[in-house]
Amino acid sequence: MTCFHNFIAPVWQIFAGNLLLLICSLFYLVWWVVCFGPDASGKTAGGSAGVIYITAAFITGIAAIVLMSGGINTLSKDAKSVPVWLILLGGTVLFVVMILVTTAVYHRPLTSELIIVHIWAVLELCAVVVLYGTGRFGLGRTVMLLTLVGIAFVAGVICYVLYYRLEGTASYRDGMAPLIIDASVMAVFLGVLAVS
Repeated sequence: MTCFHNFIAPVWQIFAGNLLLLICSLFYLVWWVVCFGPDASGKTAGGSAGVIYITAAFITGIAAIVLMSGGINTLSKDAKSVPVWLILLGGTVLFVVMILVTTAVYHRPLTSELIIVHIWAVLELCAVVVLYGTGRFGLGRTVMLLTLVGIAFVAGVICYVLYYRLEGTASYRDGMAPLIIDASVMAVFLGVLAVS
């Protein structure tokens, strides 16, 4: 089995972007544990450790979005699949619907986590679709990855809605779950892409 076979620059950008998103998730997870864990004091969230971890998560996340967007944009020009603009439009419409549903129906205060869940899912969907459209992924790998992204998205939204309804350890674990699930999906994505 050969890894990184015939990787061109845009594929490397998608790979590196996913790796940075995985690192971003890990920084975010460490920040969550340090600032909101059972042993965390109220001052930790504003302390230097909290600031370092959340800053690192922010920087790696933005770098990942830039890298992946560049790779996706380049590959999409030759991809014979669903156009990226259609995925972006669908993601935008779904985001607006989710804001309305979570705030009006579930009375969940709007926080940045909802947009993070959506940006991650849309980026991953675009990457999988263009990699399929350029022949990098076969149908089996594409369906598997799309399914994993879909499961992670649904789990993230469920955890988002439940967070303020839970207390103590349950809310702490609920906040960690999407990060762990997304990191696992990205690890699978990286493995599949490396050997494609």
